[in-house]
Formats: sequence, C-alpha cells, structure tokens
Amino acid sequence: MTFVLAMVWRELRATWHRLLFFFLCVAVGVGGIIAIRSLVQNVRIALASEARSLTAGDVYLRSDQPWAQETRDAVVSRLAGIADVSVTETVDTVTMARVVADGAGQTKVVEVRAVQSDFPFYGRFALESGRDYSSLLLDERGALVGPEVLTQLGIAVGDLIAIGNSEFTIRDVIVAEPGRQLGGFSFGPRVLVAYDDFDQTGLLDLAIRAERQILLKLPEASITSVVDSLREDLVETYVSVGSYRRTENRIERHLGRAEDYLSLIGFVVLIIGGIGVWSVTRVFVQQRLRSVAVMKCLGATTERILSVYVVQVALLAFSGSLLGAVFAQIGLMSLPDSLVAQAAEATGFGAVSMSVTTSAIAQGMVIGVMVSVLFALVPLVDVRNVKPIMLLRSGEAQQIGAFDWLRVTLVGIIAVLLVFVASWQADSLEVGGYVVGGLVCVGVVLHFLSRMLVQGLKPLEGAQWFPLRHAALNLRRPGNQTRVVLLAVGLGSFFIVGIRSVQENLVTAFSLELRDDMPDMFMMDIQEDQVEGIRGILEKTALGPEGNGPVPELLPVLRARVVNVTGPETDIKGREAVRQARLGREYTVTYREQLAANERVVDGRFWDETGTQGPEVSIVDDLLERGIRLGDLVTVNVLGREITASVTSVRTVDWDDSRAGGFMFVFRPGTFDGAPHSYISFLQGPSLREERAVFQSTVVSQFPNVSVIDGSEVIRNIRRVLEYVAVAITAVGSIAMIVGMLILVGSVAMTKFQRLYESAVFKTLGAKSGALVVMYVFEYGLLGVIAGTVGSGGSLILTWLLTRQVLEIAWTPVPLTTGMGVVLTAITVLVVGVISSIDVLRQKPLLTLRAE
Repeated sequence: MTFVLAMVWRELRATWHRLLFFFLCVAVGVGGIIAIRSLVQNVRIALASEARSLTAGDVYLRSDQPWAQETRDAVVSRLAGIADVSVTETVDTVTMARVVADGAGQTKVVEVRAVQSDFPFYGRFALESGRDYSSLLLDERGALVGPEVLTQLGIAVGDLIAIGNSEFTIRDVIVAEPGRQLGGFSFGPRVLVAYDDFDQTGLLDLAIRAERQILLKLPEASITSVVDSLREDLVETYVSVGSYRRTENRIERHLGRAEDYLSLIGFVVLIIGGIGVWSVTRVFVQQRLRSVAVMKCLGATTERILSVYVVQVALLAFSGSLLGAVFAQIGLMSLPDSLVAQAAEATGFGAVSMSVTTSAIAQGMVIGVMVSVLFALVPLVDVRNVKPIMLLRSGEAQQIGAFDWLRVTLVGIIAVLLVFVASWQADSLEVGGYVVGGLVCVGVVLHFLSRMLVQGLKPLEGAQWFPLRHAALNLRRPGNQTRVVLLAVGLGSFFIVGIRSVQENLVTAFSLELRDDMPDMFMMDIQEDQVEGIRGILEKTALGPEGNGPVPELLPVLRARVVNVTGPETDIKGREAVRQARLGREYTVTYREQLAANERVVDGRFWDETGTQGPEVSIVDDLLERGIRLGDLVTVNVLGREITASVTSVRTVDWDDSRAGGFMFVFRPGTFDGAPHSYISFLQGPSLREERAVFQSTVVSQFPNVSVIDGSEVIRNIRRVLEYVAVAITAVGSIAMIVGMLILVGSVAMTKFQRLYESAVFKTLGAKSGALVVMYVFEYGLLGVIAGTVGSGGSLILTWLLTRQVLEIAWTPVPLTTGMGVVLTAITVLVVGVISSIDVLRQKPLLTLRAE
C-alpha cells in the first residue's frame, strides 16, 4: 500500500496540469447535481415544517355532497375511546360578494369559507390590524376578508358586503391563513364567515358547488389507524379521507418530479463529464506507457500498477466532487434574493434556505466518484497489455487476441451501473433506461462507423496531395484517434442537442397553454330556466379584447359516477372494482351533436343523425388505460338514475386548448332527457376592468346562483409562474449545454498531446506548417460532421421518448436545433482541433524528439 500511495503522489506531482481538465469535468457535473438537489430539498423541508397548517388539522374528511348520517356515525364510532379528540367543520364555496352602499352594486368573485369556533387546530391567522384571531370576530355576521376585496371593491373595514341573502360586516383583513393548500388554484380572495351565519345566506339551497370538510385533532399515534378505518368504513360513500401526512406527501411527489427531472439534467452533465474523463484518461494512459513498462521491468505487477491509477482517479474524482460542492454553494448564493422571493411567493411558501444540504452533497459525491471511476476504468485496463519491451518500441499497448472479453464485460457492468444511477436520479427505471440505452445505442453506432470510416478511407492513401493522403493515413493508422473523437463528440452532441430539444418542447407546451385567445372568464351553475336570460346578457355585452368576440356556447353538464363497465373483454362491476380501475371519481359529463374544436375521433365513429337503438357515449383515449374499450357498455349514475350507454367512439382531446373545455365522457343528445342539469360557459370577457365588473354585476343581480368567475388575475398569476418555470428550464438547459460544449472542447483539445511526436517527425522531414494545418482540417472536419450527424440524429429519439413517455407532452421535432447541432459540432471539432494544434506546430521538432 505504501508503494501505491507513493506512486500516486509522484504521478500527481508530475502530471497535475494534464489532469486538471479531469478534475474540472467532475467538479462541474457534481456541482450541478448538488445545487439542484439542495434547492428542492430545502423547499421540501420548508413544506414539512408547515404540513399541519396546510390542512389546519391532523385528519380531514371531504365531500362535495351534504354529510350523510352514516358518515357522522362512522366518525363518532372510530373516535370513541380516543382521548384528547377535537372535531370542527368547514364549508368552502365560490360565489359573488356585492357592495352594500348607496346601491353601488359592485361585485367580486370570492372564496367563502364558513368555519366553526374551534377552527383552526394548527397554524394561525395573521390579521392586518395585528390583533390575534378569535372566532368572536365572526359573531353577529362578521367577516374577515382578503386585502383584494377592499381594494377591488373600494370599501374599508366596517363596511357591509352581501353574500347570497345575508349581509356581513368586515371586521379585519386577512394577511395569512392556515388550511389553504399550497399552490392551490384560487378563484378569488378569501372571505371568512361563521358556520351558522353561512346557512342563512341561502347559497346551500341553490345548485351551487360547495366542499364540506370535517377536521379532526388527534394524538399522533392514532392518526394512521383512524384514517385507515374511516377509509374502510366510507369506501361506498366516495368521501375523501386523509391526513396532513398525505397532503405533505402529495406535495412532495410534485416537487420530487421537478427535482428528479432537473437532477437528470445534472446527471447528463456528469455523463458528458464522464466522457471527458474517459478521453483525458485515455490520453494520460498513452503518455504513461513507458512509465508502466519501467515499473514492470522493476517487478511491479499489473494489479499493483492498476491500483496506482485507480486510486489516483478516485482521489481526483473525490477532490473534484468537493470542488463541485463549493461551486454548488456559490451558485445558490448567487441567486438574486428578489428572484427567490418572487418565485416563493408565486408558489405559495415562505423563506427557503439557499444552502447545500448534507444529503445532496453525499449523493453528488458518491455519483461523481462512481461515474469518474467507471469511465476511467475502460482506458485503464490497457495497462495490463503493456509489456517491458515497450521501452524499446513505441506505440500503444498491444492487444491480446481479437476480442477483449474483459473490456466488453467491463462496459456491460458500467452500463448496468449507469442505469442504476440514472434511475436513482430520475426516480424512474424507465427514464434511466432511456438515457443509458440511448448512450449505448449511439456509442455502438459510432463505434461501427469509426470502423467503416477507417475502411472507407483506404483508397485515399494513394492520393497525390500530401494533406489529403496523410489525413487519411492518420485516421487509419494503429492507435488513431478516430474512435476517440467520434465517441466523445458524438455522445456529447447526443446529450446536448437532446437537452436543448426537450427544453424547447417544454417551453412550447407552456406557451400553447396560455394562448392569446384562451378564455379568461367562466360561468357556472346556470340552470335550465336561466339559459335564455344568460344568452341575452351575453349578446348585449362587448366580449373579447376588441369588443366583437363571438357569443360563447352554453355547455350542458351533469355530475355522473361510473357504476360498472361490461364488454367482451371487460368486467368492472361494483364500487370497489370501479375504484381499483381508477374510475371512482365523480365526472362532469356533457352531451352534444358534434365534436368540439379541440377533439378528434381516433377509433370508432361519432354519432350521426340516424343514431342507434340506445344511448351512446364517446370516451377520451385516456380511459383506454383504465380498462374501457370500444363497444363496451358503461353504466353511470346521474342523480340516482342509472343509465347504460354503448361506447361507439374514442376521442383524443387537446387539453391545452381550453376554449372548448374538455370532457372524459360525451353522450349522445337525448340520453339525459328529463334529468335536471346545469350549464357552464367559457368566454373571453370585456377587455376593460370596469366593463367586466358591470358584466358580473348584471349577471349576479339577475341570477344570484350563477357564479361568474373572472380568471384574468389567475391567468396572470399562472403566466407569471410558468414564466419562472420556463426561465428555470431555459437557464438549466443552457448551462448544461454550455458546460457540455466546454467539456467536449477540452476532450478534443486533449488530442493535441498525441500530435506532438508525429508533427515533429513531419516537420523534420520537411513538411510545412500550412500543409499540416490543411491535413488537420480534413481530419477534424470529417470527424466532426460524422459525430454531429449521428449524435444530433440520435437525440431526436431521446427527445421523443422523454417528452411523450416521461413528461407526457406533445413532441415537436426541432429541425433548426438538430441542424445547428450538426453544424456547430462539426465547426467546434474543426476549430478546436486545429487551434489546439497550433502550439504543437510552433514547437521545435528537436525538443519534442528529445522528450520522446
């Protein structure tokens, strides 16, 4: 061991400047992984510390229907015998608040929450006045409101607002509140009222959507058992039962997806760094062949010599990983405080630590050392082929046999381990397989192309022009760098162009979701006898940005639950089977005679005027994954009435196009004759805020039960969040691309060390520097074009797999990016290869020959 450590120290002192690039490759890749992991883990820690305040209780029961007596009995039964139990109830709904002052009539969409006196069990209200929250503030029809209510309605604390049939006095302004889900979609500012007072508004007597909630405060040890038992008791009621832990875990899963995707980009950067490590190690091994031969002459075994270089690689990788942790901390600290604060506000949580985490450092360093050693092992095994005779002969290590089983086995082990690491980083074996599978496939293609290139250049060996002849000879000679440059550059361009293409597809998906003509107002709960009146108001209102927008369609909707599905290959019967098939939720369904603008039939035939003997239904293609097939019979329960319809067509829906909405089930007209139902509408409201307020006031004054939701503010907030996400994706993708290019530039530049001896020989024999430059242009240009074409072409497949199978967004080829990938790769290899050889050409031949 003393010999190994002594030799490691000696080698590092002698060759540190040539191994500096190895060190930086590891540092950059590890730094990216640590920074990304740390950022999202810090967000996760911030969430975990406030998990209970997100639900305001330990356990919750939620339903959009009035509580059945059996539900209340189940709660009482399961809480019997548990000490220190508290129970409270809330009701949440979206409605309109009106100003009660001099007939102003101004309205605002608000989210009303009615609470009992014990609410909340966890968390605290922050009020603008600074006083502590007490349920006494809500007594005698008091209300606490969000600040937007005051500013947008032009009122103050002490004024009256009307909700339904009741008037409430504003007692204070809510700055922060518990029980509001993180990042939840908000239709308007909060209005908090007393539970008993809300009953007197009359809203619950109308066909208005409301979510009822029972909150429980329990000892920590009882939470899991109570949740499990209540779910079992209420399995037939469709009441949602959960705990603060479930809420936290659900949020974590969303954050985890973001973390794993971004970490995968960090892993790709590290893979590119690994390619650089492989390139550097190969050059380093070729330069140390004589030293290895000397050690073997002195009695050193192959195992001991390999130990020297493996330990050296591991030390460099460990040191590079430490530097990567420093890079990560510097990068996080460099984020502008304003950007962090705005992003935190947009997503709904407070201060987040901008420091690296211990677990992220541990993960990054383990991955950094592992990937570095794995990529370095392939060129290092050439050490075993070095013979002492190398002291008398120049050249590469001799190959033992036509097929090197050790090298092939080692490559296989590396591929398996890389799948494991990539899957770990992306939290998906599928993604890991895609990334490493693409790496292997492109590598194999490049390997065989390098062999074909060597054979294809044979006719040029007899060319009369010196630069062309010797460029071909250089690419064909033993120990040539054809395979090295093709693999390093081709694999690098494969990942770089792939990252860029995925980034562009993601940004495109965001922009499509927020198109200019998307609806910004929504009307809900329109009753059948109100349709003509609502349509009359719409016809008299100047809709759209120009004031001449079309009158929107009123869509009939009903609430339905799947009871069973039967068919030749389908047998889903009973509530439990429906739940297991992921069909158990309540669906909003509609009926119409034609397809919407965002739909097209992919199987079967949409109904025509002739029709069939019974009801028909068209399903969205997503339901095929849940067991429903064309020709099956689907039975749904609508307001206690069971209706069986035949599946006659399958549709695909562009969910990003919200102009026509989107429905999982669309029935043939006539299916629900006699069943009461309501209508909804999606529209672009008037452009001016004052006109929008007048429109809302007109509708609400004539039809108090109708909810007119002004989504313009929500859409602006969504656009702001998506802009942050798009910037983050663009920034991370651009950084990965730049880092990858720098690593590839270094990999190509490292080949200059193999140019030293051959350039000295050429110049000694009378070759001019200009002729050598032209020779390098032919050589590097050809390698760059082939590597860029294969790498960029392979990235199309990687992009398709990641966008369609992993991110589940539309895949759009990006020909400009792919074409630029080919061109820039070729130019980069050409320019870097030639420029890195300039100092080789300037060096005196005698100095090089003496050194050799």
